[in-house]
Formats: sequence, structure tokens, C-alpha cells
Amino acid sequence: MALHNKARYLSKMRTHNCSPCLVYLHSEPILGLDWLRLSLKALKSNTLLETWQSTFKHVGNTFWVKAMGKWILMTNDPQNLKAILSTSFDDWPVAGPRLDAVLPILGPDSIFSSNGAKWHDGRAMMRPAFIRNQIADLACFERHVARLLDIIPKNGETVDLQDLFYRMTMDSTTDFMFGYSTNMLTDPSPEAAEFCKMFDYVNARSATRARLGVMAFLDRDKKFDEGLRIVHQFVDDYVEKVQAEKRTPERGYVFLNEMMDLERSPLYIRSQLLSLILAGRDTTAGTLSSLFWVLARRPDVVKALREEILELDGRSPTWEVMKNLKYLNMVLKEALRLYAPVATMSRSAARDTILPVGGGRDGKSPLFVPKGTAARWSLYSMQRREDLFGPDAEEFQPERWKDLRVLWEYIPFSGGPRICIGQQFALVQMSYVLVRLFQTFEGIEARDDRPMRHSMTITTRLANDLWVGFTKA
Repeated sequence: MALHNKARYLSKMRTHNCSPCLVYLHSEPILGLDWLRLSLKALKSNTLLETWQSTFKHVGNTFWVKAMGKWILMTNDPQNLKAILSTSFDDWPVAGPRLDAVLPILGPDSIFSSNGAKWHDGRAMMRPAFIRNQIADLACFERHVARLLDIIPKNGETVDLQDLFYRMTMDSTTDFMFGYSTNMLTDPSPEAAEFCKMFDYVNARSATRARLGVMAFLDRDKKFDEGLRIVHQFVDDYVEKVQAEKRTPERGYVFLNEMMDLERSPLYIRSQLLSLILAGRDTTAGTLSSLFWVLARRPDVVKALREEILELDGRSPTWEVMKNLKYLNMVLKEALRLYAPVATMSRSAARDTILPVGGGRDGKSPLFVPKGTAARWSLYSMQRREDLFGPDAEEFQPERWKDLRVLWEYIPFSGGPRICIGQQFALVQMSYVLVRLFQTFEGIEARDDRPMRHSMTITTRLANDLWVGFTKA
């Protein structure tokens, strides 16, 4: 930083009785191009999560790093995340890299891109969609899970289960929101297929551009602009269709019906619908894919799961029943610990602020953070810390949840006022898929010996797909 800025920083740090933070050892300290190259190389090889985890282990749980001439605070500490997401919530609005990633797709009105009164209004409007009555009504979801079960080969033939999960959750999410499904599992229209393809593309490109920061202008991509047009037009067409018909076909709760009753603008409605697609489709499908990658290699876990599920005697599970499946819930908690659906996040300081830890050589002193600082963290790293989860933190061990009590060291759905509004909805959907699949199939076998790798867009998904075979029950 410039000398006058450094002097101001040191003065304020001393005023607030804070200590200096560890600094990443750059080979190119002027602009921090080495960090940018490291991150982009890891991103390209689908090892960004592992690279950041290794850096945290080597440098410390909180440290400064420079990228394109700007200082970024990397933190892996639960106390700091509690401050950023909760106790100092107003100091850390959505801005910087996260806003850059979601704004082109979702627009300024989305609950993922807005702050202040606009964000409060959007969240309050969405809350009724996730009350108990809506979550517990599984008829809509069962339609799409049944189609998934029909498609999965019963003869052990190899199938890409991740592809099916993403198609299924797109179908169920659009059914829940629009009253009309994209039918990606069975008979998608050309428009629906193109929408899904471009939705994935613009998500990936937006995340890459956000990581490039001030260099994003170099990433010119006509396909990105065309993809945004296709994604926005697809949703706009649904909104216009429902407006013309006044209401969607009666099919229980339909989110778009409620939006129409509130008389919001078409652009506002589009923002919230795309937000729900991103949250309802990508996060659930991504977590299920990582979990089933593990299950295909852990017959002991599958055996224990099936023993519990078979106690239902083939009955379709209700919300109340699934809440009481203890081993299944431990499996889901462990999957979310190791494979959080949004593995990295960021905020930007709206004013000078103080984080509780990160200062000093031991990282235990308060840390002064100047206005405008971007802070980033990795749940992939934090939720694998051995000092928090034991020496087997890297291993998939559902049994750890028998007596494990956690606070801010485990936040797969984030925390504070912005905690994921649909977390119970996602948990119910994932539980339902597990029950129905293992009521139908006895076992699952890996058909790919490549290591697990995750590609990073706005959310996280398996880079090498999920090639498996099932054994019929």
C-alpha cells in the first residue's frame, strides 16, 4: 500500500489496540500477480479448494494477500466469520467479488446481490415459500424423483448420476416456482435445454470474471452476453405466460403465483426466480453429487443407510419421518461439512472495522480492517481443520456427529441474517433422494478411478462428473 495509506493503517491499528496480521510471502509483491497466477492455475486444474487449503495451513488461518495491487484478507477463523456474517453484519455488505459474480445473472434486485432495505424486502417476500407447509408437501418433488428412478439403469449399466441430479433439481425447482417444469429428465423443449446449458455457462464465466477483478475487461466473450440474453428471456417468457393466464395451473403452492399477487415488476420477479434456481437447483445437485461420489466408494456407509431406510418398509417418507432418521441425518451433515455447496464466499468492508482475531504472530489478537477491504474465506478449508474436527477431519465419518456440537466452525448454509433461507428445503430434498434411491437400489459402485475434483463457479460441482452403476434391491 502507499506510504500515506500504510501510515494511516498503522495509526488506526494502534488506536484500536490491534496487532498486525500475517502476510502471504509474495514472489511478486508489487501487484501480487503471483497470487493471481496461482489461483487461476488452480482454478483451471480444478484444484482451487485444495490450493487455498494448503495455503491456509502453510501461512495461517488469517492473512493478507495482494491481488492486482489490492490487499485482500483471507480468513479461516470461525470467530471472524461470526463477526463478518452476524455481530458486525452491517460492516460487511455484499460487494466486491461476490457482487461481481452474481450481478450480471441475477440483477440488482436479487436477495444475493442487494443490501439494506431492498435485501430485507426481498427476503421477507421469499420467506413464505419456505415455511413448514411448503417444505413438508413432497408431492411435487416425488414426481421428479420417480422420473429419476425410472431413468437410472436397473441392470448395473454405467450412468452419469451428477447429470441426472442437475436435470432433476432443475425440473423440481422450476415446477415449484413456475408451476411448469423444464422436463429436463424426460422431454425438454429446445428452449429449456438451451436455457440450462447457458445457465451453467454464464455461472462459470461470471465467477471467473469476478476472480479476475480489475482485469475482467480483458475477458471478452460474446457467448457470455448471448448466454445472459437466453437465460433472461427464458424466465421472462414464463413470467409473461403466467401474467397472461393470471395464475399458473393449480398445483399446490407455486412461488410465481405469490409474486404476481404482490404486483412486482417483471425485472424484479426475474431476479428472484433466477436466485431460487441458483439456490434450489445448483446447491442441492452439487451436494448430492459429492455425497454419492463418496457413497460409491463406501459400502459400509451405504449398508448402514439402507438398514435404517428399510425400517420404513417401502413407505414414502414424510418430513417428520426423515427428521428422525438419525444415521441419514449424520450422513448429510458430514457431506455438508466436507462438501459445502458454496465452498468459498466473500464480503467487503463498508467502513473501518475490527475482527476479533487474526492479529499478532499467534493470530489471537484483534485485527483492524480498513474500509474497502475484501475478505474471503473457504468453508472447504475451515470445515476440515484438524484443530476443530479432529485428526480425521479429512475423512468421511458420519459417526462423528453422534456427540459433536458445533457453532461457527460449521456453517455450510452460511450464518447470521443472510443464512440460507432455503436450507430446510434443501435438506428435505436431499433426504428424500437418499431414501427413495436406497429403497430402490441395494448398492452403488464407482465406475471412474479419477480423483475427486471440484469445479468452481458461483457454486461447487464435481469436475469429472459422477460415473456409477447401481445394484437393484
